[in-house]
Amino acid sequence: SGVRLDRREDVLQGKAGEHLLINVDAVQESRLLEVLHYVEDDTQMPPSGKLDESQLEDVQQWIASGAFWPESSDLEGEAKRRAEEWRTHWAFIPPVMPDLSSVGESENPIDHFVKSRLATKNLALSSPAAPRVIVRRLSFALVGLPPELDDLAAADAAAANGTLAEWKSRYIDGLLASSHFGERWGRYWLDVSRYADTKGYVFQEDREYPDAWRYREWVIKAINDDMPYDEFLKRQLSADRMSGSDDPAQLAAMGYLTLGRRFLNNPHDIIDDRIDVVTRGMLGLTATCARCHDHKFDPIPTADYYSLYGIFASSDEPKNEPSTLRLVDRDKPVAPVIFLRGSPGNRGPTVPRRFLTALSTSDAPEFSDGSGRLELANSIANRNNPLTGRVAVNRVWLHLFDRGLVDSPSDFGVRTDQPTHPELLDYLAISFMDRNWSMKSLIRQIVMSETWQQCSDRRLDA
Repeated sequence: SGVRLDRREDVLQGKAGEHLLINVDAVQESRLLEVLHYVEDDTQMPPSGKLDESQLEDVQQWIASGAFWPESSDLEGEAKRRAEEWRTHWAFIPPVMPDLSSVGESENPIDHFVKSRLATKNLALSSPAAPRVIVRRLSFALVGLPPELDDLAAADAAAANGTLAEWKSRYIDGLLASSHFGERWGRYWLDVSRYADTKGYVFQEDREYPDAWRYREWVIKAINDDMPYDEFLKRQLSADRMSGSDDPAQLAAMGYLTLGRRFLNNPHDIIDDRIDVVTRGMLGLTATCARCHDHKFDPIPTADYYSLYGIFASSDEPKNEPSTLRLVDRDKPVAPVIFLRGSPGNRGPTVPRRFLTALSTSDAPEFSDGSGRLELANSIANRNNPLTGRVAVNRVWLHLFDRGLVDSPSDFGVRTDQPTHPELLDYLAISFMDRNWSMKSLIRQIVMSETWQQCSDRRLDA
């Protein structure tokens, strides 16, 4: 009925048909009261079941007494304040390198932050795990395979002669250099990229992606080569605009975008899927919630969604060589418009192609380089972006400890709880970027820590 229910004057003047919603002069004629009484062949509210008699009497008495309302409430002001709360949410504040002055010269900063947190609970790390346990743990974690018997024996020998630390360091380096490392850790990223060899339901056409394996092999090789993570992300969004754009092996990186479900080839759903895999996978934001309305919690208006929509709508899939997995920019980019309530037939105002406004400066220009995919890639894989580094290191921590420092690896929005160790997360994110976005360096530092190598036996005191 177009009535706002958060303002008293609107409710008192509002009607459903010919009846006032609330009639303080003729209480029984209040439409609100009628639907609560469950009259046959009429609307019945609440749909879950009729209120009991005492509750109905309370409503009736409330109307009869003038429908008291907290007039002092500034509901709109509160709504506006809630809409600005994201600015103080930890994930949108740039990470800051914590003070490391109290970290010992030979101490792993990871252990420093974990021990400090444990100390607040009068706890300490568990004792180190046995050499053979560490070898098995390392082998399964880094290459997904059981260790060789010779490696177990070598660990025991190193422990006996006092060289275990040096031996473990060499063993870790060997696992990181193994071709199986990329296979193990590539699987994790293929889950993020919703990798599949098939298109989902597409009616009568071939459901197979015959070249999907090329993207899988690209991911494995990139991880084995320790491709800097920022480049790793950029190539998956815009390899056609980067060095090696004539190399089919590099263009296969764009399978990240092109190997999603086809939704009976509905272009709007395909683009929505691409926005989702980019924003949740790389930024930890649920941007596709803004397809039909402004995001209810996070600072992502519908206009931002359609700004991203315009980027992917300006990108075509050529099926010719050098790669069937690539996208290329259209000669004439699309000028996107907002689809009101998500309906392509109900067009609203035009919006520019640009990055998410919450992660941009107020004077940031709209994207103008072709479709804008390369500009989007540079905005995401950017150390000034507060989300990308944190999301990446949290996923690594999750795979090594079975639980992330942030519980929801693909959602860092305002409803997400604080990290268990905020300073540790920031330290890992900044040092990760400082070390040329090296995934192997990050993993090595974590598995070398006392925290990761401690015994996992149950402790009643903890």
